[in-house]
Amino acid sequence: MNKEMVVAEKEPRGRDEACADGVDGDLNAWLERNLPRGGVWAPEGEIAPLPPAELMRVTSGLTDPAHFASHGVDFMRALSALSPVPLRDFRSILDFGVGVGRLARMFHGFRGRYVGMDVDPSNIAWVGSHLSHVEAVLTAPRMPLPAADDSFDAVVSISVFSHLSERDHLFYLGELARVARPGATLMLSIHGARALQRAIDEAPIFEMLAIPRQVVDATAVELCRGRGYSFIRQDCHLDSDAYDYGITFVSEAYVRREWAGRFDVVDVAIGALHDFQDVVVLKAR
Repeated sequence: MNKEMVVAEKEPRGRDEACADGVDGDLNAWLERNLPRGGVWAPEGEIAPLPPAELMRVTSGLTDPAHFASHGVDFMRALSALSPVPLRDFRSILDFGVGVGRLARMFHGFRGRYVGMDVDPSNIAWVGSHLSHVEAVLTAPRMPLPAADDSFDAVVSISVFSHLSERDHLFYLGELARVARPGATLMLSIHGARALQRAIDEAPIFEMLAIPRQVVDATAVELCRGRGYSFIRQDCHLDSDAYDYGITFVSEAYVRREWAGRFDVVDVAIGALHDFQDVVVLKAR
């Protein structure tokens, strides 16, 4: 954990009995335990370590540990509300695009298999050396995922399909269909109409996305009247000849039309993450 944080001394087990087992215990108590109390953090080991500020910034745009932890808590609550079973009950989870564990940290204490995959070697190096419950796996852009068919009964993915070209989007949907067991639950976030509307209406969102106004307007037309897929390429540390990185907007109609070829579309939860990203809930065939 960052050295500048104030960390509490190890408390008697009785005070936080409800969350002593991490995600395997009482979920609400556990998530609250991951937030600082009056600026004081729970001891490392009781909660998962937090990454250094630079890795937080590169993967999420955040540098404040409390904000980073709060995002993880919020995402966990949202996915828990959408999941057909408690998240701790899955036997094997793939976190596709694990980053530096914004969500994965919340699974501290998970008793099943938790695999975090990412194309960024720095992310995987940090996760592999700091999150003991995560099996950290480096992937190669546009290459099959290093996992056997039917490996996972749950897949979660935050802020990946919201940044892919359509070519990569369809490729990775196919890969997730391959590695998910029949009946598996998948929860994948996207930028949909809600994110686009907020970019149009709210100056801070518009500035955060760093997209020219005319491009935003053209994207709105595409989502309403076109195929429903818009990819705006951006310069990023991940952008290369092997990987196109940008901002992607996908309509609900596109999801229900194109994704249904590979999965049963259970739900498209509009604005499920911070009233911004949608979460698509799928069932593998």
